[in-house]
Amino acid sequence: MVDKEVPLIEAKKTMEKDVVLDPNGFFVIEVYDKGIRIEYYSNVYKNKRIVSGHLEKVFIGTRADALSDTIAKHAPRLRPEHYLYLGRELQSAQNAFEQKKKYTQGGC
Repeated sequence: MVDKEVPLIEAKKTMEKDVVLDPNGFFVIEVYDKGIRIEYYSNVYKNKRIVSGHLEKVFIGTRADALSDTIAKHAPRLRPEHYLYLGRELQSAQNAFEQKKKYTQGGC
């Protein structure tokens, strides 16, 4: 039995212009012959703007679920949206690896 009406929220993709960059860093994902490699960079700022990054950690594996769990454990301060984006990208990378196809990291 429901005590109150629960809102039904329709899913909508966030426009790229409306994406808020994670102040803690960014990831570069690539697929190679032995698996998936993810580089995690902390942001480098100049005049309060992100101008580049500093390599902090490298993650390797072949499965999106294991990579996601490991990244969450070793990069715990990300924005929730960033983790969701990573999950989508890592699944795409895993598919490309398994199918021996080219992978290109998508935008926000």
